[in-house]
Amino acid sequence: MTTMKVGDFLSIVAPAYEDKGGLEGQRPALKTKTALTIRDRLVGDLKQGAIVPPVVIGVLCLDHEKLKKIENAETLDGLIDQISELPHESVSIIDGMQRTTAFLEAGVEDGDFFSRSKQRFEFWISGNLSSLVYRMLVLNTGQVPWEIARQLETIYAQFLQKIKSEIGNDIAIFKRDDERRRRESAQYQASVIIRLFLSFASRRMEFDLKDRIAEDFARIDTIEASSHDDFLPAFIETLELLAAFDREFSRAAPSGLDKTARIQEGKAFFNSYPALVGFVNAIAVAIMDEPGFGVEWGDVRTKLSDVKKSLNLLLVKLERMNPEDLVQFLELPLLNERLMVKSGQVGRFERDFFFKAFQKAIRNAHRLESMQPCWLA
Repeated sequence: MTTMKVGDFLSIVAPAYEDKGGLEGQRPALKTKTALTIRDRLVGDLKQGAIVPPVVIGVLCLDHEKLKKIENAETLDGLIDQISELPHESVSIIDGMQRTTAFLEAGVEDGDFFSRSKQRFEFWISGNLSSLVYRMLVLNTGQVPWEIARQLETIYAQFLQKIKSEIGNDIAIFKRDDERRRRESAQYQASVIIRLFLSFASRRMEFDLKDRIAEDFARIDTIEASSHDDFLPAFIETLELLAAFDREFSRAAPSGLDKTARIQEGKAFFNSYPALVGFVNAIAVAIMDEPGFGVEWGDVRTKLSDVKKSLNLLLVKLERMNPEDLVQFLELPLLNERLMVKSGQVGRFERDFFFKAFQKAIRNAHRLESMQPCWLA
């Protein structure tokens, strides 16, 4: 923790948000009369010298020698001077987006505020992205449901950068301001990746906003999982498998089904979130057990290796098929028929359906002649 001028703080974090339209866009504007009154009061207090709780900044620093040299406030300040030279994906605000917005508004109203005002700032500096994700989750356990997802978006540049560095060009992730939609296989919105991350960590496919207890357990599972070094690599390898199946399924030619069919070609298979989360959760449960049971982290790598071995057998089979054979293998008419089952909770039905289907695929990949047994799970 250190004390620094607000202007110096903003110069460190601002570059990380230049491609997102500014700091204010990270959370929906608070428009209620009460919220605006509170914000105006905070800005007014800041201009008069008020001190607010420290804003927490996450820094991904892969130079471990620099980390070892942080022994006191002076050496920390020296490292902070170098943070502005890091790639913008390496710096983010973990906790304090609304306070930062208030700083900006105070600076607009008072030209000397940035250079005059000093605040406390807390730097979490790590060479391991999992550690920063874990700290972010711990800091936000008291916030409203799904604020974990919003706060994760403040560090998703580092999160997605890690995925890109591991997977390379085999996957495309669109940010919110890219204004791009999925047109080909292995293309996903950043928000979808984040939701899959939370689902993978908690081994739950949905969060019932009316069931606070279930949310609390999901949050605990997510915090516990993210604190282990094997977790993030396991999630990244799961995304690689997802992208591989997405590419193979997408080669399936149009099936000739009528326009009322939900999935008319392989390219549309992973367009839906239920299919994505069903695939990811099937792997999560296979390697980390069902929700509520403790994770045997010493066995995760071995179990993941077994899952990959099984699914790679299926991938090899798919790679050898031409587009017409893939259509027959996917059994799209049967799949669409199963998805037309009347249900009062369509989303929950489809998530459970794909989850059970991919569980069966993992167990029986070596003997699947088509996806029919999976669709009948």
